Amino acid sequence: MDNLKNTLKVISFDVDGTLVNLEYNDLIWFKEIPELVAKKMNISFEKSLKYVSEEYIKLGEHNLNWYDINYWITYFKLEVSPKKILEKYESQVKIFPEVIPLLEELKKNFILIVITAMPREFLVPKMKKLKKYFKFSFSALSDFKELKNSEIYSKISKTLNVCPEQILHIGDHWEFDYLAAQKAGMNTIYLDRSNAKKGNFVVNNLSEIKRVIKDKYNN
Repeated sequence: MDNLKNTLKVISFDVDGTLVNLEYNDLIWFKEIPELVAKKMNISFEKSLKYVSEEYIKLGEHNLNWYDINYWITYFKLEVSPKKILEKYESQVKIFPEVIPLLEELKKNFILIVITAMPREFLVPKMKKLKKYFKFSFSALSDFKELKNSEIYSKISKTLNVCPEQILHIGDHWEFDYLAAQKAGMNTIYLDRSNAKKGNFVVNNLSEIKRVIKDKYNN
């Protein structure tokens, strides 16, 4: 990163856990779906939550279907539209407090994009108040039918017609954000809101990004 001063053009953000908190996702996966399953199976919410959570774990986050609400509606034989579920909790989307002031500042000098693993239908409600700041948004699952990996980051770099070395990606998933983007040749910052990791590549709050950019790129 030290050799790339004054060349940074694009700043890329993950969405869940980075720009918005996980409450919206949690309400859908750990409240709404278990409630519907409990009603369908005529069992308590507690039993349903345990059952549903175990099924999520069995499939695992490396399986594309893990992220797909249509898959789970079919799997649990629920009679509900995904649109209805997604819209029900739209008011619960919570943007981290430092995000909008940061984006207001960064948009003056950089092209801003988002790269999420989640399907686009999950992205839309989360971006309603943020989309004006971003030139492009990419969904690994909807646009590439894959999880976030180095190949996807490379494809996005080519789509933007920007060298990966001129892109900085920021996200809160060690494998899908930090390592995968780094492998593609991008500059990466790991957002660790839990303060578990240390290093000059780690920030605990997005408000630290401006300092990192100034130190590394003289911007």
